Amino acid sequence: MDPKFLLIVKVPRGIIIRDLPRPESKGSRAMRSMPVGTSLYAYGIHIIEGVPYANLVPRDPKKPEWVRVAEADHSIEYVDVINLDSSDNASELVNAITLLATAVRELARKNL
Repeated sequence: MDPKFLLIVKVPRGIIIRDLPRPESKGSRAMRSMPVGTSLYAYGIHIIEGVPYANLVPRDPKKPEWVRVAEADHSIEYVDVINLDSSDNASELVNAITLLATAVRELARKNL
């Protein structure tokens, strides 16, 4: 299965990857955190209890990974979502965004 979305972490504090598409208070476990500018691939985005979560391409295929895309009211968007299916030049777009994300991450590290 090919990823359908490229996610770029955009919140300064980074984002937490979880084992379930729900908050810690409802039983999910934090697996790791990713800093601003990190690119992640996702198979799909699902609305669970009104909150959008992305089903990530996991490091280990036996362990699903999920990340919150935004708050339910979209007051905070944690990642930029790029639909890879909508572009004929998806590989060029991915390369450009990866370069941009790396530059943003380096800039954020220097400013912290």
